[in-house]
Amino acid sequence: MWNPRRSDDGDDVAETGHTSAVGQIRWADGQTAPRGRGAYTAGYLGLALAIALAATAVGSELNRAPVPAYRVVSGSMEPTLVIGQVVHVDTSAYASHAPHIGDIVAFHAPAGATGRTPVCGVAYTPTEVCPQSTHAESDQIFIKRIVAAPGDTIALVNGSVVRNGLPQFEPFATVCDASASCDLPAAIAVPAGEWFLMGDDREHSDDSRFWGPIPQAWLVGKVVG
Repeated sequence: MWNPRRSDDGDDVAETGHTSAVGQIRWADGQTAPRGRGAYTAGYLGLALAIALAATAVGSELNRAPVPAYRVVSGSMEPTLVIGQVVHVDTSAYASHAPHIGDIVAFHAPAGATGRTPVCGVAYTPTEVCPQSTHAESDQIFIKRIVAAPGDTIALVNGSVVRNGLPQFEPFATVCDASASCDLPAAIAVPAGEWFLMGDDREHSDDSRFWGPIPQAWLVGKVVG
């Protein structure tokens, strides 16, 4: 069952549900054998072993964590993700290693991102991106792409990311012509422990440019397909 979630006006907030693998245990057909006393004993032992293995397999399937699934409800990640597409999120992807630049992630948006007008956590100039989000975490799930890591500097020229002073190769991003949101040439530093996120449809995405980078603790997981 899908549980609808409210969308902001330009983000991939999702309807969320759960999918889980259903284990199928196939029993092997036994070959016909003489039914002496030893054969019956072996048969009982074999049956007991088969039952034990089956119980282990069932337990393994029941203990497997469900994979959250989200339905995309806005076009801010087009053309990579389209409206109506269902994606699955690996919630354990960052348990043992940090996210990577280019990962598409589901995350809890900052409170400043959920209203009709995005709110940055601090005052900033019109020539730079928002350097800090509001401190409060919302319960709304957004989907965006990581474009800068903790400690990186980031600026935008014609909608393309300039990271640590170097223009990035971003074949997934759409052309951005709206100068107010696409040309932000004054670089800011991403705070320690936080990630800068943007939609692939640069001209129509409401993202970290306007409400800031987010702490890693707010990441739900990596979109895996």
